[in-house]
Amino acid sequence: MSKHWSDKKERSNPATLKLICWIALHTSRYFARFWLYPITVYFYLTSSQVRRASGNYLRRISGLTGNPWQIAKHIFYFSATILDRVYFLTDQFHRFDITVHGLENIKEQQASGKGCLLLGAHLGSFDLLRSLAIQNKMPFKILMYQDHNAMISKIFNSLNPDVAKSVINLANDNAMLEMNESLNAGEMIGMLGDRYVKNDKRIICQLLGDKIEIPSGPITLATITNSAVIFFCAVYCGKNKYEIYIEKLADATQLSRSERTDYVNQTTQKYVDRVEYYLKKHPYNWFNFYDYWQDESH
Repeated sequence: MSKHWSDKKERSNPATLKLICWIALHTSRYFARFWLYPITVYFYLTSSQVRRASGNYLRRISGLTGNPWQIAKHIFYFSATILDRVYFLTDQFHRFDITVHGLENIKEQQASGKGCLLLGAHLGSFDLLRSLAIQNKMPFKILMYQDHNAMISKIFNSLNPDVAKSVINLANDNAMLEMNESLNAGEMIGMLGDRYVKNDKRIICQLLGDKIEIPSGPITLATITNSAVIFFCAVYCGKNKYEIYIEKLADATQLSRSERTDYVNQTTQKYVDRVEYYLKKHPYNWFNFYDYWQDESH
């Protein structure tokens, strides 16, 4: 039986991460990126799970075969976005060519004075969007489990305390109360909706031609709090280029309990459809390196 993603241990260590951060902040990005090549080779050679998960995913994309070169490129893209987190968290956006599509959706939502859910996935760089939001003083909070990858989070959070303060930790008992207060104050709540924790309610959706389990929580939260849902992703396009896509996924909707189930199922599949659309456009930006379709051992 394949392990759940939350059972995976952190493979990095504090000394290595701190060294990467030091190199990034005290040398050129060009020099820092040189070290991505040996890092890619290391993870390719030492993690059979990463190789299997990457190959299984890539073979689902038309035109790709999941060969060793493509798997290595997939790992390299992930490593590149981790390195770039250092620059995003320290407000060094001038190093990048960033194109934003659909910013009007955020502006319209802000003009309404009402909070909303910003729903993303492990697709590209979440830190790019949240760092831009903090830099531009947008009312923004992040809903996440901080306990997983706690060591990595601690090191990166030390680079930008304002970003760290924006997190609502789902492991805390008062997380839902804090989230509701933020929404009522007109803040945006950012979260990722493509992974579930073991006790989450989930539904079956279709992604890249096969069934997956997706948490129903994000869209259920939207219906309970009567909040609009905006989909986003910030994809890495190679070198120093990123593209941010922002789309309105669902309007604020107040539903009875009897209406909620069908709505949540349909809207969650709509969310998965948008994830699939951008995966096909930017296939090396999928950063779920585990048995996502639960079929690798079959």
